[in-house]
Parts: sequence; structure tokens; C-alpha cells
Amino acid sequence: MQSHIPLAERLRPQTLEDVVGQPHLLGSRGTIARLTSGGRLPSMVFWGPPGTGKTTLARILAKGTGHDFFEFTGVTGSAAELKKFLLDHRERPLFHAQPPVVFLDEIHRFTKPQQDILLPFLERGEAILIGATTENPAFYLNPALRSRCQVIALKPLTPEAIGLVLARAWRQEQADVAEPVEVLSWLSKWANGDLRSALTGLETWLGMEPSHQDLEGLREALGGRISYDRADGHYDLASCFQKSLRGSDADAALYYLSRMIRGGEDPRFIARRLLVCASEDVGNADPMAFILSEAASRSVEQIGWPEARIPLAQAVIYVANAPKSNATILAIDAAMAAADAPLPESLQDAHTSTSRAAGKGQGYFYSHLDYARKQAFLPEAYRGQVFHEPRRPQERNWLDRAEPEAAGFQGLWDLWVTENPEGGEIPVDAWCEELGCSREALARGVAKLAQGGFVLTRSLVAKRG
Repeated sequence: MQSHIPLAERLRPQTLEDVVGQPHLLGSRGTIARLTSGGRLPSMVFWGPPGTGKTTLARILAKGTGHDFFEFTGVTGSAAELKKFLLDHRERPLFHAQPPVVFLDEIHRFTKPQQDILLPFLERGEAILIGATTENPAFYLNPALRSRCQVIALKPLTPEAIGLVLARAWRQEQADVAEPVEVLSWLSKWANGDLRSALTGLETWLGMEPSHQDLEGLREALGGRISYDRADGHYDLASCFQKSLRGSDADAALYYLSRMIRGGEDPRFIARRLLVCASEDVGNADPMAFILSEAASRSVEQIGWPEARIPLAQAVIYVANAPKSNATILAIDAAMAAADAPLPESLQDAHTSTSRAAGKGQGYFYSHLDYARKQAFLPEAYRGQVFHEPRRPQERNWLDRAEPEAAGFQGLWDLWVTENPEGGEIPVDAWCEELGCSREALARGVAKLAQGGFVLTRSLVAKRG
């Protein structure tokens, strides 16, 4: 007679020795063994993908340390029920001797104010919290609660680990029947690290009609599986996506884009990530990257899925292949780090006679009267401070427009001509540094000074490394 209890529940491990996977946590040198070696069970939060053993570990640890185990879930339970339970049990005689383990599954579904309910009970040692979440605790758990808990990260199970449990399940359910190696092998990979899904898949296969009980029939019954959720998958895929764009790998960026699309990601989130990368990682090395990304973002709003994948892919390919520079973000971060300094009086508002009488606006020159005339615009404490340092030639267009100071340039040129009457190599880099101009601006100036006396040549020299 077939049991009504799901196979995953019937096979749930009862001891740590029965748990597969998570080698970084289990075993004599694992994190969990170290945390519980003194017989004391600390509050903790298990963070990891579905089907990796969070609930199982919580039950085993509570049982192994002699604590009562009470389970709540953020899906169906309420914060009011949790508070009532804690208050009702606080006065029980045995409560203080051995506080219960309160297991909160899907703890991220409790709001941060609701999470605050736990704090006084944890503070007084009246309860031990074990939370389970697929979401990053840094985003979904309030800092006060995190500070009282050990965050334990679980990893997706390997196909080998899942295969061991599937083989164990087969021996339990079908001891007299030969193991379907091909089916178990396929399930261990299809589950993508989720043991519960693998066992559910096996249960599906066992319940199929014998005439359809083959691998092809199982594939049709289960369909494809997408490893994506609104938790780790959400942020991890977005991280892989942006780092691939930054690293100029268009193929990888397109792959992660497709993963997010197939996973049901909000297209506006993808567009926002693309805009951030176009500004942060490309910047003024190619401003068109931001413009195209912004156009793709508008297209997403107007046309939606599935057509929105096309302008997004177009912008992704452009951003990935664009020259990269982080000079913009370095510049604004450097400026943000600068302390406040008194504003130059010459630049302060001088619209009123009172302001002018106070000295505001004195010394300011209207730049449109002479674009080449230099003025000091930074506060006196930061005169000479450079926040924006171009990193790529494409970003130096503004500097290229600044001609070298005429008198100083003429002096360098006259001295060079005296020392090199027949011509020679001009010390471009040294002159640029001394004059504070770009190579392009220097080249324009040299062309003017050399006119009629020297012929300038352009050469490309290759040297063996």
C-alpha cells in the first residue's frame, strides 16, 4: 500500500551521519560541529537554496541537544501567533532550564518589525532561534536579529550527493527491483542541487503507469527545471551578469541575460542593472553605451516580454564590447569623500545689493567673455585637487581641448630647437607633464610652432619584448 507521506519526508535523515552534502558544515571539523561541540546550541539562521536540508538540520540539532522543537513558517504563520507562543511558554517551570528551539521557516517573510518580537526572548535566553531562508539575510533580516544569530550558508547539493540519496530511496521503496541507473542519474542532474525535487521526481516515476515508465516519459511528466528564485538566484545571476559586462564577455552576459529572462525576472530590474553598468563600468569611455541602455530601458516599458529581449540583448552586446573605464565612479566617490570647505566668495550668489556689499561675487569673471581665461573655482582648501582622472583615451576629449600655456610652451620649444637644430624626437610625455596638457593638445601646438621650419613625421615602432 502506497504511503500518503511524501517520499522526501519518509527519507528525512534522523542523525547528522545520515545527512549528505554540506561537507563544509558537517563532519568533525565542520562549522556545525564546532558551534555545538560544547553541548550548547546557539541561535542560527540557515541560508541556502531550496532542498538543501535546512529544516532537517534544525530538527536534528534540536533533538540531539535535548531541546523541544516548535516549528513556525512565514508562509502560513503569523507574528501574533509566535508572540503568543513565546509568552505562554515563558512561565513554564522547565522553560528556563532548557529553552525551546523555535524554528522559523521562510523567516524572511516576517517583516523586520515582526522579527523584533524575538529579540527580548533571545536576549534573556528564553528561546533559541533557528531560522531558514532562501533570501540573503543581509537584505531581509534586521541587524539586531542577525547580530544574535550565526548565519550558516548551505550550498546546492552536488549530483553525486543527490545520487546517493536516490539510491538509498530506491533500496527502501523497491528493494527487489533492479535500480534504474539512467533514471536516477538524470534526476540527480535535473534537480540542480535540490534534493527534495529529486525525490519528488523519483516518486513521480514510481507512480507512473508501467507502459510510460521510462526516461522519456519522466522528462515529459516533469518538464524542464529552471534554477532561479527571487532570493540567491536573483542577486547571484545579476552579479554574474554585471561582472560579465564589466569583463567585456558578451557571450557570458547574454547567457546570464537569458537565465534571468527564463527565470521570470522583472525586465525593469535587468534594464536598471544594465544602466548601472553602462555608467559605472563604461562611463565616458563610450557615452553611447548609457544612451543605448537607456533606450533599451524605455523599450522594455513600452513593449514588454517577449520582444523586450531584443533591445536588451542589443544593449548588452554594445555595453559588453564598449571600452571600459571606472573613472566616473572613482571621481564622484573621491568628491563625496572630500570634507566641506568654505565656498569661494567670488562664486557665491551676488544678485542682491546686500550680497554684493558683503563681498560676494567680487573677483568673478564671466567666462563667455574669454573662454581661455583661467579661474579658480574650487574652494581654497582644494585648489589643485583632481577628482576626475581619465583612464582611457576616449575620456580625454575635454583635456584635449585645453591648449598648453603659450609662454611656457614657447620656452620649451626654443630650448629644444637650440639643442636639436637638425630636429629629432620631441620629449612629448615630459612636456605634457610640465605643461599640464594632453598629448593631442601638445601635438597641435608643435605643428603650429614647427610650421615652415620642421617637417613632422608619424611613426609606429615595434620592439621585441
